[in-house]
Amino acid sequence: MNVAETKNNIAVRDHAVRERTGLPLAPRFPRIMSRLNTAQQSRCLPSIALACAIAIFSHAGVHGQRGLDPLRLFEQEARTNAQGYSWLKWSTEHIGHRLTGTANGARAEETADSLFRLSRLPVVGYSPFTATAWTRGSVMLSVRSGFALEHFASVALAHSPDSASLDAVLLDVGNGLTEDLERIADLVPGRAVLMNLGLVAAPSGTPNLHRSEKAALAIRYGASAIVFVNNVEGGILLTGTASVNGSAIPIPAVCITSEEGGALRGRLAAGEALSVQIKMNNRSGPVEARNVVAEIPGTRWPEEVILVGGHLDSWDLATGATDNGLGSYSVLDIARAMVASGVRPARTVRFVLFMGEEQGLLGSEALVAQYSRAGELANVRCMINLDMTGDPFGFCAVGPEGWTAVVDSAMAAIHSMDTAFRAELKDRPGLHSDHQSFLLAGVPVITPLSDLGGHVYGCYHSSCDDVHLVDPMDMVNNARIVGMLALYLANTPILPGAFQEDALGARLKTAGLEESLRLAGLWRW
Repeated sequence: MNVAETKNNIAVRDHAVRERTGLPLAPRFPRIMSRLNTAQQSRCLPSIALACAIAIFSHAGVHGQRGLDPLRLFEQEARTNAQGYSWLKWSTEHIGHRLTGTANGARAEETADSLFRLSRLPVVGYSPFTATAWTRGSVMLSVRSGFALEHFASVALAHSPDSASLDAVLLDVGNGLTEDLERIADLVPGRAVLMNLGLVAAPSGTPNLHRSEKAALAIRYGASAIVFVNNVEGGILLTGTASVNGSAIPIPAVCITSEEGGALRGRLAAGEALSVQIKMNNRSGPVEARNVVAEIPGTRWPEEVILVGGHLDSWDLATGATDNGLGSYSVLDIARAMVASGVRPARTVRFVLFMGEEQGLLGSEALVAQYSRAGELANVRCMINLDMTGDPFGFCAVGPEGWTAVVDSAMAAIHSMDTAFRAELKDRPGLHSDHQSFLLAGVPVITPLSDLGGHVYGCYHSSCDDVHLVDPMDMVNNARIVGMLALYLANTPILPGAFQEDALGARLKTAGLEESLRLAGLWRW
């Protein structure tokens, strides 16, 4: 197909989009599309034409202010021409969930690729990987008391067996922590254990474990099944992985609502003997997925990389608007605004949208392994991770000596332009998102601090995680604040180094993460 034919096809498609949606396309759309080569145009698939249209932005006024500070130029563009929320809303309406290895997941990858390209990122591409992924099938949970059988609403947790059918006595193990299981260790073997996802009636300061770590403990103590109780009220069912390492677990794990879990717990406490029947069918197998990678090459130290990322995939119960469309579509808008502002960073700023995070950090682990094999990991000076963050009020910076001081200086610069930004600083390592893959490889990691509210956190991984929960200004401020941090770090003449192996182990141990990493088989110190 020649270029003239391609332009004609684009015009026909644009008319079809107008007819179907009733929305006008941005007036600059034909002109900008004409600048793209045929290969780039082909990436703008008909199924995501509206997303491509929304990607067009107006920034002519910004380019006339070259004398302004780079952070201010970027901030003005991110604030006045924000696109992240529009892109996310389109995604929730036209793609739906973004589960890795599904057709929806592939469409999300293609949409992100197209938006990076239409935002005129100089380098855009896929980083493909193959992994074993889990897909939900059917589940049935029944509770028996004597001859009476009651059916309960439930969802299976990821990496539960492909096929399971069991009948087991139900045992309440409270919060499912090590001390809870140890107290009744002789009763656990062969029982189905009832445990909280959160902490209930725990002493102040008690650290919780991730659901996958609780599952690993239950398996270690001999449980035959796990019935998690979601502690968020309102009849909400939660999904997520029950595996600490992304491989199948040998026993079924399901989640029930807070209300029904509380009722079961009361009956057990009253001395009623209860058994559960669980039948489930799921599918596990190899899938091909793609991290979407784009970058702005540095002008002075192009071999050094500031990596800004977030996971694009989501669970399948809803559209994943907050987890993690909120973060991933903010990453897309940071990239757009950085190009549109005309600012060019001294170091390379790389933007990565990871797939497979929900099923065990599959995409980030694959990318870290790729960088390690190629000898490129040392070039990644830090990784900034946006996972369920909005309207940041500070940052958590985890790195060797010097990193908190650099981030503190960056926040002072941000605060000078936005006095509402509180510039709070923490140094507290955490796990269970894509920054973990980089942190365990010694790369300093930074995560925004934010508070989205209980109405948001109560819906993550559940059927209520949709765009109605997202405040558009949370995404605008994501782009503004995180983008300014990335630019500041990219332009700082000297950055601190990476973790040495022994220092990393000591830091993780001090943070109380040894047990979690041992349960996952990742403790190497």
